[in-house]
Amino acid sequence: MSESGADQLDALTPGAKRLVEAASQKQQQSGHAELGVAHWMLALLERHGPMAESLAQGLAAASAQNSLQGQLREAVPGQPLALDTVLSLAVERARLRGKPQATERDLAAVILAADGYTIVEQPAAAASASGSAPDVRKAEPPAPDQAQEKSAQEKSVQEKGAREKGAEEKAAPELLQYRPRAKHPTPTLEQFGRDLTREAVEGKLPPFVGREEEIQLTIETLCRRQKRNPVLVGPAGVGKTAIVEGLAHRIARGDVPEVLRGSRLLAIQPSTLVAGASVLGEVEKRMKAIIEEASQEAILLFIDEVHSIMGAGGREGTSDIASLLKPALARGALACIAATTDDEYRKFIETDSALERRFQPIRVQEMTAQQTFAVLAALRDDYAATRGVQVSDDVLGWLLDFAGRFLRNRYFPDKAVDLLEQCVAHAIAHSKTAVDQTTARTVAQRIVGMPIAIEERESTLREVLLERSLLTEEEVRSLVNRLRVTMRGLDLRPARPNAIILLIDEVAENGEAVATAISEALFGAAERVVNIDFSRFTQAHDITMLIGAPPGYIGYSETLPLHRVAQMPWCVLRCENLDACHPAVLEVLTNALAEGFLTDARGKRIYLSDTVVVLTAGIKLESRRRVPGFKQKEDAGPKESRSSARLVAEEALGAELVDQCDLVSAEVLTTDQASRHWLKKNLLADITDRYHKQGLKLSWDESLIEWLMEQKNVYTNERDWERFVDERLSPLLIHQLPESDGREIKSLHLKYDEGEIQVHSVEHSERNE
Repeated sequence: MSESGADQLDALTPGAKRLVEAASQKQQQSGHAELGVAHWMLALLERHGPMAESLAQGLAAASAQNSLQGQLREAVPGQPLALDTVLSLAVERARLRGKPQATERDLAAVILAADGYTIVEQPAAAASASGSAPDVRKAEPPAPDQAQEKSAQEKSVQEKGAREKGAEEKAAPELLQYRPRAKHPTPTLEQFGRDLTREAVEGKLPPFVGREEEIQLTIETLCRRQKRNPVLVGPAGVGKTAIVEGLAHRIARGDVPEVLRGSRLLAIQPSTLVAGASVLGEVEKRMKAIIEEASQEAILLFIDEVHSIMGAGGREGTSDIASLLKPALARGALACIAATTDDEYRKFIETDSALERRFQPIRVQEMTAQQTFAVLAALRDDYAATRGVQVSDDVLGWLLDFAGRFLRNRYFPDKAVDLLEQCVAHAIAHSKTAVDQTTARTVAQRIVGMPIAIEERESTLREVLLERSLLTEEEVRSLVNRLRVTMRGLDLRPARPNAIILLIDEVAENGEAVATAISEALFGAAERVVNIDFSRFTQAHDITMLIGAPPGYIGYSETLPLHRVAQMPWCVLRCENLDACHPAVLEVLTNALAEGFLTDARGKRIYLSDTVVVLTAGIKLESRRRVPGFKQKEDAGPKESRSSARLVAEEALGAELVDQCDLVSAEVLTTDQASRHWLKKNLLADITDRYHKQGLKLSWDESLIEWLMEQKNVYTNERDWERFVDERLSPLLIHQLPESDGREIKSLHLKYDEGEIQVHSVEHSERNE
């Protein structure tokens, strides 16, 4: 490459540079001495096939790609096309558009023109200067030493194209490949539907990539004489509607069999057909008109969510949409493409055997990660051209990996596309021209509800658990170390919950406090706790209260606590009183903790992968001694206590369940310092806040706190302390409440002296704003 070529390489966007690198790699892999058109075209189609199709008339990316691969295998690189030439033309093209750097689209236009394709696009600056329609027809680019003759060659090719195609075709290049064949007007279809082929011609449909096999099966079914009605069946989000839009693209390009060429593909919604049909017989009137219009040649119907035609519009004495469609579908009077999910197909379509026989099912499986990446790349190119936002391959790969790991209840490509669109929207909203990895991470974590600033939250969790004396220091350290790995998705079994904690003996009483503390520290809200009491599941059939009742049984449609986990994946799942439930229910829970998900009665998976699970069981350690005070302390050492706790838990709950637990806690060692902290930060702080709202500002002397600490052997739990405060402190404070409207704050200082609580008024006061 010459020195000028190196300078021009700096004038490319990162994506354009990667396309140049891909072409060079094709040359090296084939062992050719110089770059040829075949190298450039194959690199372009592999990376930006949909964009190339949108630029070049009559280009079928998939078939062209196969042809080019065979051509290179036979050592035929095509006409020489030097790097300097491509860069020079691409940079010039970008300059005419008023852009400082040449993009992949600029390179694509140059490469396609070199291969003889007509480019349906023109740089904005050139179009404005010439006043012509946006139809630039480029010939093969000149050799390196003839770059200055580029404009003259382009003009010559344009004039030749105009003579060959005629003035009418030149004025409307987008209609060259598509001319509707329907002879009769379709006012009802146009009123209640969308013409997808027209939208494809006008460039209003998103780019489409992949799904060639499903589209081919759809085309073959449409070519039948009878029952030419394919129904696309698959999970939500796998791209069923996109397949139909891809078919619209192919019809618009003329890349379909002769029998389908010039067809109009119109999408209708059953809900639209019944909207406003308050007059009896109005739905039948509309459907009769639609069937009549759709029965003519070259009209294809598309009904998304086809299960909704069952019962739609049907009243007493009238037929629903499904009944009205059946005869026309059976005799082949019209061609109808439908789409629905697996569950709804089984529930609504299969139960009506007459309707089921009229459709040919085409199963649509979830895309692989590699296929989804191609979809994201096509959308990325479209966003770069229409929205001016660049997204690198590295960011696309990160979004793909993130969607696969943290959106397990959704399917490719939908979940990855959602992340990409949200990132682009975030960039537009913040006036950015590119999406970097930091932005992508922030946006993606916000969408799924993942905690941000994990290190800070882990530090807060450690402090909260120790300050509230909920777990021992060693247990807190073990839990936080576990979360440092799992919250970042770096554990060896990422499908399992982020942490599983089993609390037994006296610590089981702190189950609610432990769950609340984890929820507040990690997930930012105490409300992100889902509680399930397993003491209700005493019989084997009580499992229905956990995972739901089978279809047709009472309670089938009821909302379960587990559904909150599906709606709020990043949460604390608290399962209490495991020792009181039936063994069959316990086995279901054990399997769920091992696999990372529960399957409800509807067959839907509820993933626990992003949760922290807190289990409690009222199991007592035989060696525990009862000693009055805040908490009890075991004589056995920590390791011996922990070992015995696991053994006791295994005997009561089973070794398989306990083996899933990352932490088994049976005791809390409470120090005077922790008790003092609880008095200050919880009990006295709560009293201070409540009385401040009533016009009293309270401060506490250390002597009062020392006296309260001396009472710990009498008041052994939180409820005792609350009762003690209500009996001893509240009567003294009530008499001090101000009689004004509450705007004046009265300051009081409380201390313990000479065997009694003393309340002293502080001289200064302040306004309660």
